[in-house]
Amino acid sequence: MATSDAGGSGVRWWRRSRDLAQQDARAAQADAARAMTHLESLEVDLTELSEIDAAAAAARAGADRVGFTTPLSQDWDRLSVETGIVALQFYELDAAYDPRVDHEEAEARRFADGFTATAARLRALFPDVERFRAVHAAGLEAAAAWRDETPDLVERADAARTEARQVLAEASGLGLRDDDATSSLARAGTGIAAARAASEERRWVDAHTAAADAVEAAESALRLARDLPDRAERVRTGLLSVRTRRDAIRTQHARLPEVMSNLRRRYTFDAWRDVDGAPQRVEAALKVIEDGLVELDRLVAQAPLDVPAATDLLTSVRTAINDANQDLRNATDRLQRLDSLADDPGALLERLRRRLVDARRFLDGLPGDPTRYGPTLDALARRTEGLVDQVSATRPNWGAIVAEADSIEAGLDAMIRTARGH
Repeated sequence: MATSDAGGSGVRWWRRSRDLAQQDARAAQADAARAMTHLESLEVDLTELSEIDAAAAAARAGADRVGFTTPLSQDWDRLSVETGIVALQFYELDAAYDPRVDHEEAEARRFADGFTATAARLRALFPDVERFRAVHAAGLEAAAAWRDETPDLVERADAARTEARQVLAEASGLGLRDDDATSSLARAGTGIAAARAASEERRWVDAHTAAADAVEAAESALRLARDLPDRAERVRTGLLSVRTRRDAIRTQHARLPEVMSNLRRRYTFDAWRDVDGAPQRVEAALKVIEDGLVELDRLVAQAPLDVPAATDLLTSVRTAINDANQDLRNATDRLQRLDSLADDPGALLERLRRRLVDARRFLDGLPGDPTRYGPTLDALARRTEGLVDQVSATRPNWGAIVAEADSIEAGLDAMIRTARGH
């Protein structure tokens, strides 16, 4: 006797209805499983990315991460509840159904109907998940970057740290030392370890932050290590240079008392008030220079050479030399300027008048109303002519004359800048 229909469908004629119910249940279960798989593919990473987004926002805000939410995480919390309920319904139904069991027709129909309804509910969620991904695309991409960039950052930091360690060892063999590079190297090691530990626990914001810090520290150590021999050479050549400049400062300093004496004898105090403290400032700078050179000699003779300390000290010595040189130049230039003015005050007046003429020509060539700067120019011209009486006095106040001349020239410069639209 035949046990199935002619088409080989597995449906037996004496229990056709029951076998069809079994087939429907199996087909419905397979269809619901496909829907569940697709929903899971749409949801892949969303929970983790939502957590990363909230953790990153909390870190930026300096807030406690526990309970901290963002629009992205809030939307996902709501949507994941909906998808989770339907997914749970599928898994409960799937766990209860065994396609190998010869279910009664009613039971098979119940499973078929249940799987069919669940598949429909699962598919109804597809647009919601796709819409969520579209709305929060930028946030999800940024969150994924925290996770996906971390392994490369760790690898980059580790490679730089390894190279920096080797270069520092070579520099040490040359008798050179850089505690900053060594400190950066240690910080890189700490960061790499922290990044790896956080990665294992999937704390991607912490992992990325630690890895990025490790990269910065390792590459800083590598830069310092590579540059160490050149920096050491710059210290040695710089030491020779500042010694030469120190000697020049001493020579100029020896002439400073005569310069100050001439200022006191020839001109009123107002004319050189601002350079009055030059001798004391130069003395103080020379002490810094001498003390610094002694310490530099000690550092350069010491093995290993502490390159950063020597570099910093060299910088301070150079600064003191520059300060002393500026004070010496200011005092000397002031005497020369006052002497030139006293010898030929007409040259100052002629220069100011020539500048006034040039300014008037420039303003006349501008578009628009050429007279709009007239009042300013006329006032500067009157002040210039007012200097005639001052330079003709029995004992001219050369300091006041210089200050007024400088003020007039500054006024001309400001007017020209305004006219040019700068």
